[in-house]
Amino acid sequence: MSINTIAFLSNTITRPFNRFLADYTIVHYPLDTIIDQLHLGVKEDLLIILLDPAFFGLDADRSFRQLHNALKTFREEHSTKVIINTVTDSFYEIHITDTFGQEMALMELNRKIVSLSEEFADLAILDLSSLVKEFGLQTLVNERNRYLFQTPFTKKAVSLLAEKIKENITLMSTSRIKAIAVDADNTLWGGIVGEDGIDGIKIDQNYPGIVYTKFQRHLKALKQSGIILILLSKNDESLVQKVFHEKNMPLSLDDFVAASIDWSPKSENLDMILKRLNLSRSSIIFFDDSDSEIAEMRMRMGIPCYRMDVNDPLKNITLLESITELKTLHITNEDTQKTKLYQEEKSRLDLSESLGSRQEYIASLHIEITVTCNNTRQLDRITQLVNKTNQFNLTTRRYERAEIEALMSQEKVYALQVKDDFGDMGLVGVIIIKDSHIDSFLMSCRVLGRGIEERVLAFIRSKHPSLSARYIPTAKNALVEDFYEKNGFELMLDESEKHYRSAQKVDINKDIKVIDAT
Repeated sequence: MSINTIAFLSNTITRPFNRFLADYTIVHYPLDTIIDQLHLGVKEDLLIILLDPAFFGLDADRSFRQLHNALKTFREEHSTKVIINTVTDSFYEIHITDTFGQEMALMELNRKIVSLSEEFADLAILDLSSLVKEFGLQTLVNERNRYLFQTPFTKKAVSLLAEKIKENITLMSTSRIKAIAVDADNTLWGGIVGEDGIDGIKIDQNYPGIVYTKFQRHLKALKQSGIILILLSKNDESLVQKVFHEKNMPLSLDDFVAASIDWSPKSENLDMILKRLNLSRSSIIFFDDSDSEIAEMRMRMGIPCYRMDVNDPLKNITLLESITELKTLHITNEDTQKTKLYQEEKSRLDLSESLGSRQEYIASLHIEITVTCNNTRQLDRITQLVNKTNQFNLTTRRYERAEIEALMSQEKVYALQVKDDFGDMGLVGVIIIKDSHIDSFLMSCRVLGRGIEERVLAFIRSKHPSLSARYIPTAKNALVEDFYEKNGFELMLDESEKHYRSAQKVDINKDIKVIDAT
């Protein structure tokens, strides 16, 4: 859902935000009506709850409970997206222990505010606390105006907060980048290993090596949050491997799902890697220090490319931190295991190429599918899959987290978890049934081609004998155009969409085990 209208609920004046959010229609609800209005609801696309510490008064725990309960009521009735801020305050200084106690109390309150994003669907955090750490309290908060006019935020603060609001809107509305392809020389470390030697490259605790160390740490953190790393280097492979073996660096070769270290064009190597990993070009970005390499990658692959600054490597840190597409509002368990999942997938592909037939390959994997239904603990991952899966997606319907939560209380939302001899692939598929109609059927491209999709459909048909379904074509889902026809459904209508009803039974692949955990 696109966001066009914004509602502000606050105990401060919020009209100064209008000039910085001019692309949106903005409604400002009356001051100090936060709890009451949450119970009544709002009709705008996005609700921003902007809190000044005065909202919490003398009893922060009691006020937070009231806020929590009001948000719970609001979310039960409304799917409106919500942004709420962490708070900041000045401390009176009597003794360092007392000052530290005040700071710890504020940190605990902010921890509770942040925890709301884990509990409530489609709720993001506007982190004012971090902005204050970066720019200073006096730069962002005018204490006199806070008490006299209920306008605590300076022009600088309003501008920064508006930028963060727009960033959150982007994160709420778009899919995250899946992969980073990165060069080695003058990117992961300073210098060229083939010319400077292993001892001559810069990757240590002194400038400029410490900057490259920090850059690698940031890449590692992105990897741990669910973005996979690919190494592309025109180099002698043994020399690059020696750097990773001998240098004490945050990244190891095991942190990369794929590495092409040779003298071939990087675009050709990346194209082969993407095809092998079943990733689209739209899911990756590229970092390199060479203008010619970037030009060639842009021309042949058409992907976003970022040039590393060799003369001022500190700019590379700022660049990496500025790319919104690398950020996310939620990290699922599958995200933290993403690199491991792709590495296991490479082992499966190696096995597939060594065996004679597809059926022999499937049998050798010992695939096990666990099917759950309406499990709210899986909401984040289900929402993620529903909103980013394109290739194996029969209808490509998109649902917000709150909408899926509502569907779980009224319809059937099945989730598919898959594991085999190589490892646990996690939650990789979703099927939504509305009134005996397959509203959504989607699966991660990582698990396709092993009979899993056919086996799952047969299981769902056993639970819902009289099913209807449809295929809605998009620019990306031609892969599944005939999926229902190949799996025992009768084509009833073939126009702009294809409409089906369940007909003859199909053979079940007994080499794939299904565990009914519904």
